[in-house]
Amino acid sequence: MKCLAPTCQEEKVLRTRHCLSVLLSIGWLLVLLPGAQARGKEFKVGYVNSEMIIAQYEGARAAKKELDKEIAAYEAKAESLRQEYEQAKEEYESQQLSLSEEGKRAKMAEVESRKRRYDSYLTQVYGKNGKIEQKNRELLAPIVAQIDSAVRKVAQQEGFALVVDADKAGIIYGDVGLDLTELVLDELNRRYAPVPVTGPVKKIYVIMPIYDGNDEAQRERIGAQIRGFVNALLKSKTNVEMVPDRKVDEVVQARGYVSQQIQVDQALDVARALDADYCIFGDCSKRERQINFQLTVVDARTGVVIKSQDGTAERKEVLRERVSSVVQALYSSINP
Repeated sequence: MKCLAPTCQEEKVLRTRHCLSVLLSIGWLLVLLPGAQARGKEFKVGYVNSEMIIAQYEGARAAKKELDKEIAAYEAKAESLRQEYEQAKEEYESQQLSLSEEGKRAKMAEVESRKRRYDSYLTQVYGKNGKIEQKNRELLAPIVAQIDSAVRKVAQQEGFALVVDADKAGIIYGDVGLDLTELVLDELNRRYAPVPVTGPVKKIYVIMPIYDGNDEAQRERIGAQIRGFVNALLKSKTNVEMVPDRKVDEVVQARGYVSQQIQVDQALDVARALDADYCIFGDCSKRERQINFQLTVVDARTGVVIKSQDGTAERKEVLRERVSSVVQALYSSINP
């Protein structure tokens, strides 16, 4: 994201992305088990590797993924506000010679208003006690409690009176039998054990805006019609889940792909940002009554273009039928 403020917000985002790991590693040094120091009982001291627990605990991974998703949404919004500000500034600079003094003041007021809105949003999101920091604390608290609970449970089961964090205690040597890391991880990840699949797994599809290749197609919004037909046709499939066009368009706008013919790399970029399995994109044109279009489906996980298919409609009344044939061909190439 281009930075307009003196302090680069991207650097703050990167620091925040690692905040879960850093905060989890700090301050969680010892777990003392109540009642374990009873007289006459063996005082066993064990240890755990907190960095390994954080790296391999599915709950921490899920929390980081959720945090990254939140940050991506904030970044997209910030980029949209930045583009609005840049556009207003460029319009002012290109028009100022032809504007009256009153017109200049009005245009400059608009530029300043958009700049304030952009700066205010950055402060709300990235500033001290901002939205990202608040979300991080919200995600952190239950993870710390879960790890603490798992350590206590394992220690009690195994008869340990004290458990030390090896990363902070500077342990040089420890008997293998005293390392509780794997047991703690097993306890933590028990809830994330895979559930047997009882039905077909749905695949997530993204439908990109279909590019209008000439003025006639643009005037009649042929691309939007084709996109609507594709969505409706795929929604009828039992094993398909569609990403709403609104969410797709937000990412497209944030990436700066609006009003341009989408290429494979751009389609993959958007699909992966939305965690989709497949992406369909294409273009169209209209000359007199005939509509020509092409649709392509790409596997977002592997980056492989699966199939491109051309279609022609001699008049608009049969466009849905022709789109249906092309979509079925693309779908069959994925599900033969």
